[in-house]
Formats: sequence, C-alpha cells, structure tokens
Amino acid sequence: MSAVCWQCNEDDTMQSNLTNERWAFVSSEPAGRREIRFALAAAILSILVFAAIAPFARTPMPQHPVFIPIYVTALVVSDLITAALLFGQFTVLRSSPVLVLAAGYLFTACITLAYSLVFPGMFSATGLLGSGPQSSSVMYMIWHAGFPLVVMLYTKCRPPVPVLQVTRLSSRRSPYGAIACVAAAVLAVTWAATLLATAGAASLPEFLRGHQTTPLGYSVLWGIWLLALSALVVLFRRKPHGVLDVWLMVVMTVWLCDIALGALLNTGRYDLGWYAGRIYGVLAASALLVVLLMEDIRHFARLMQMSVDLRLANQSLAEVSRIDALTQVANRRHFDEYLSEQLAVAQRHRRPLSLVLCDIDHFKAFNDRYGHEAGDTRLKGVASVLAACCQRPSDLAARYGGEEFAIILPDTDTTGAAHIAEAMRKAVAGFEGYADEGTVRPRSTISCGVASWQPTMTAKSLIVEADLALYQAKGLGRNRVVPLPAASLDEPGWVQPRSSYAS
Repeated sequence: MSAVCWQCNEDDTMQSNLTNERWAFVSSEPAGRREIRFALAAAILSILVFAAIAPFARTPMPQHPVFIPIYVTALVVSDLITAALLFGQFTVLRSSPVLVLAAGYLFTACITLAYSLVFPGMFSATGLLGSGPQSSSVMYMIWHAGFPLVVMLYTKCRPPVPVLQVTRLSSRRSPYGAIACVAAAVLAVTWAATLLATAGAASLPEFLRGHQTTPLGYSVLWGIWLLALSALVVLFRRKPHGVLDVWLMVVMTVWLCDIALGALLNTGRYDLGWYAGRIYGVLAASALLVVLLMEDIRHFARLMQMSVDLRLANQSLAEVSRIDALTQVANRRHFDEYLSEQLAVAQRHRRPLSLVLCDIDHFKAFNDRYGHEAGDTRLKGVASVLAACCQRPSDLAARYGGEEFAIILPDTDTTGAAHIAEAMRKAVAGFEGYADEGTVRPRSTISCGVASWQPTMTAKSLIVEADLALYQAKGLGRNRVVPLPAASLDEPGWVQPRSSYAS
C-alpha cells in the first residue's frame, strides 16, 4: 500500500509541475541578477567602443553606396522579426505595453524602408517618390524621434509589477483585431511622414547641405538625442525592472551612441562616425531580437521537457489505473483489456489460450474471524505468490474481484495451464509468509478452475467456462484444480470434470 501511495504522490507532484509551469516571457518576467549583469555588460561594452570611436568620428571615409542597401536590409529584417515576436507575445499576454512596443518596432521597420526609398543614390541619384535634398534627413529625424516616444509610451503603459506567470486568459476577444488596428496606424504614420518628406520637400528647412550637416540640423539632432536620453531615464526610473525593461535600456544606450556618432559628432555622410553610427543602429535593432530568440529557444526546451514529463506522467497514470491498489497485481480493467488482446491474437494465429480462475478457500470466514486487516494481508500474500508463478512476460495475474484472482496464460493449452495452476495451488498452501501469523490462523488454500479457448468462444464464454470449473472445484471439496475441457491428469489434486461441464 505504501508503494501505491508513493506512486500516487509522485504523480500528483508531476501533475502539479505540469499545470503550474511558469511560462514567463521577457515582457512579463522580473529581471534577476543574471539578466542585469548581462545587460550591464552589453551597455558598458557599447559605451567603451563609442568612446574609442568618438574622437575619430569626423575622419573622412570612402563612399560606398552599397553600404546603405545592406544597412537598410539588416534593419528592416531585424525590426520586422522583433515586431512579429512581440505581436506573438501580445496574442498570449494581451498586454498593452507589449503591443505598444511591437508597434514601435514595426514603425522603425516601415520608416527605415521609406527612408531607403528617398535616400539619394539608393534607387536613383536623387531618391524616389519625388524626394528632395532634405527628404532623407527629415525621414531620419522622424525615425529616430519616433522610437524614443514609443519607449516612453511603453513605460507609461507598463504596470508597476511585472506579471510572474501566464494564467488562463479571462478575455475571449481576439487579439488580432488590435494588432490589425495598430499595424494600420503605423502604416498611416509612415505614409504621413513620407508624404511630408517628399510632397513637402520644397518647403523643408535645410538640415543638410551636400553631405554636411547644417547648424539647424545639428540643433534638431541634439533635440532628438536628448529625447532618446529622456526615454532612457524614464525607463530607468520605472521600477521594478522586468527583463524587457533591462534590455530596452541597452537598446536605448546603443541608440544614443548611434545618434551621437552618426549625426552629432561627425560632419555628415560617409565619414567614420556616419558609418559607425549606422552599425550601432543595426546593433540596436538586433539586441532585443537576440534576447527574444534566446527566449524562444528556452521556451522550446521547456516545451520539450514538459512533453517528456507529460508522457511519463501518462505512462505512470496508465500503470496506476491498471494496478489493483491493495494486491499490486493487475486490476479487473487491465484483465479485461489484456484478455481481449490475447483472444484476438489466438483467433488470428490459431494459438492456444488458457484462463485460470482462483478463489481463496473459506476467505469470508477467515475475514470475519480475524478482521479485515488480516484479510487484506492474506490477499496480498496470495497475490504475490500467484504473480511469482507467472514465469513468462506474457502471463498475467490479476485480481478478478474480492478474493478471486485470474491468470491469463497465452500459448498454453489445457494441460499446461493445469500444471501451472497446480503449481500455484501448492505454492499458496506452502507460502512461508504465513509463518509470522502463528498457529492460530490457518494457512490459505485456493481452488482453481482452468478453461482453454476454443475457436467458437468469446472472452465472456471463456470466463464462464473457467468459472464453471472453479465452481466444480469448490463443490468437490476445495483446494484443488479442475480443468475444462477435461484432460488426462494423473497427479494428486487434479479432478476430472463432470460430463455436464465438459460439453
């Protein structure tokens, strides 16, 4: 009984682990020391590289027009994948801050694509869509001012305490409508920004003269840099920090280096600062993407482990559901299933199949005299003996009900089954496990009925035949084996059945 309880407790623990698994996302998981250390190391490394490049930001470099397509492609792909992953988290969490941030990354992808269309030398010498000399500068400014504003909005929407785990969603509304609305709004803003930079190109102030940034351009860019710094400060002051907050601070740190090198400390296009700033831009776009991809790998590993645990739990549950809790042999359900399986095998391959039904003699009187606890002990002892007599893996000993047991013997004819039943009868009668009960309680004996499958039999009729043989064994004085149909058996304890039972 203790073994059964241990198994049940183990299954309960496993089931609890499966149902209460913490599926925390970076957008809902509090930042631990490990995440903070990694993020801080990334930010410090970015600042150190920035400090090393900054003094040489104005150094002229060769013009490589092919750099812009590579740069734009990397940005657009990174931002789109990041947006898709964040939108995916929103479908699970239904979190407004996650939706806002996903919209921000979708905006950067769209505005970067529009920026590439108007950039001179990308698709044409002056840019597409009727762009002017200031169009690309305006698109750059809108792009680099938009994302810090999104981060501020995200910080304002974020709850003060991150959610620790994902529970069943209470809302039944589909999240895809909200995603569609946000995507439409992002496309509308991008279209408006592109229209401003192209259709209104003639009325735009001069931010760039040739490849050189004008004083007015520097003033606006400094304002954008301060806006990004404000977003970083606001994000830092909003505590406690989640994992997503920590890595967003890394993104904004790299973003500040991007603007400083690519627009403030340099002189204009195609110098060292301009190239380095755009490389920082790619790093800023990739930082959160790498974190989200690592998170997906972690969740996949959890899912695989959960699948293994669930399979093991199902196997354990199936085993427990087939085992009799008291005697630790197969229960009636397992007996019925296994008999049907073996009967199908016997019918298909014309193989012998025998069934032995055993009954503990005078068990009710024993139970009434010595109590149910002693009766349970006796049942367990008899069951252990019967199970030990099943030598082949295909043999099955089961508790049929009350003090009755059944043994299924595949590939065994009547004679062989009778020999096995007689060995069981002798083993039960001589079981040494009764010795500690003293001389007051008698040893147990069993009566056995043996039946073998015939081509016209069903599982029910085979059980009926074995039960008839068991009934005859009891009627003839118990503590004996009676096989049906009759066989030539000469050893003591075997009794020929009556002709009325042989038909």
